[in-house]
Amino acid sequence: MRRASVLLIAFALALGIAAPVALAKRPMKTEADVRLETIRLEKSQARAPREDATEVGLTVDPDLQRAVDRLLDASKAPSGAIVVSDIKTGRVLAWASRGSEGDMVRKAKYPGASLFKIVTSAALLEEGKVHLGDTVCYLGGESRLMADDIKPGCRSGDNRARFEVALGKSLNVVFGRLAVQHLSPEKLRGTASSFGIGAAPPLDLRADPTSIRVPEDDLGLARAAAGFGEAKMSPLAALDLMQTIANGGERIRIHVTGRPDAVPRVSLGRAIKEKTARDLVKMLEVTTRSGTSAKAFAPKEGRPHLSVAGKTGTLLYQYPKRLVSWFAGFAPSRDPEIAVAVLLANDEKWWRKGNEVARDVFDAYFEERAKKKTSPP
Repeated sequence: MRRASVLLIAFALALGIAAPVALAKRPMKTEADVRLETIRLEKSQARAPREDATEVGLTVDPDLQRAVDRLLDASKAPSGAIVVSDIKTGRVLAWASRGSEGDMVRKAKYPGASLFKIVTSAALLEEGKVHLGDTVCYLGGESRLMADDIKPGCRSGDNRARFEVALGKSLNVVFGRLAVQHLSPEKLRGTASSFGIGAAPPLDLRADPTSIRVPEDDLGLARAAAGFGEAKMSPLAALDLMQTIANGGERIRIHVTGRPDAVPRVSLGRAIKEKTARDLVKMLEVTTRSGTSAKAFAPKEGRPHLSVAGKTGTLLYQYPKRLVSWFAGFAPSRDPEIAVAVLLANDEKWWRKGNEVARDVFDAYFEERAKKKTSPP
């Protein structure tokens, strides 16, 4: 019997059939050993070290990476991150992280704050209960939501606006009231899940899972819908959110390792309807035209004129005490090329905000692209 087994193994090896035991014992390189906090740039390529002292090639663009590194350093934030991707393929073009907490691009440490209003907007639009031209009412709620703020309907003394501008102006009361009136906690959680919130972003390496908590009571639902909830977000997840909207509601896998010229577009399916994505683009354009980032994205002489769709988020985090500033968006808004996510965890005395740095990132990309187009081959 033993002789027969030996002969059988020898026969299998002769045919080129690998033995299962040998495969099981083969050492595997894991995704966790790539240190993207330390990117080595060469003239035309970038590499990052593994813990075993080997290196892996990256998809990042060296010129944009250098610009993004300079911008993040110039922000003087104790902790922060910037990540940029190509909309069509999900190729990472730049990846920068600062601070003592590790790789802040893929770490879900801070709440996404008002970025979550994007999810609420999508849920309301998907249900067909609210439309861009609908009049919405609001009063107060700039820094918190109370039970009186979220009573449905319009009341004497309320401000009025179209729903189309509510996201760009980050009107907390609007989202609180509409969520209580039209959404259930289950529906809001479901839309968040469609965007990948509650799981790790679709990167070709390991990344922190995001988190979401939507309470069952009306006030808890309203606060979560307006971005006051406990949903933890990473810059990578914010990038995934914007990349999905820019791709008409289709989620695309994100790649940071491999050859820059050979990144495949890998579809992960549809997160939201195409019409919902188009409506969200219109809402996100308000942010940079007349909303919370109008000043940062105002036209400036000598800088590219861009139509940017995006969203800000701001919160005061207690441990450690940080003024957290978010911006995530894409440009050009109607024919998107790149998505950008910026997180700055500043001291209470801050130097720059996330939307200001994001504007500089967009400018750096489009200025470099223009140079390459006019340069001789």
